[in-house]
Amino acid sequence: MSEILDAETAAKIIKNIRESEQESPHFQATMINFVWSLHRSDGGLDDVTLDADEVDEILSDLPTDPERELAFLE
Repeated sequence: MSEILDAETAAKIIKNIRESEQESPHFQATMINFVWSLHRSDGGLDDVTLDADEVDEILSDLPTDPERELAFLE
């Protein structure tokens, strides 16, 4: 079992994503894949080191529009 996201929570999130109306099926599939990946993760995120300033920098640079986020990542 995942140390990051348990099975019940993952299922609830995926159900919510599937039931919400998204303009982009690509975004919906990407989100479901992301949740599934977190569920399958072994908790290795604790090994990723971030400085205090990096958290603010990373989160402030991300757009909030899902379509723009996909373009940002691709």
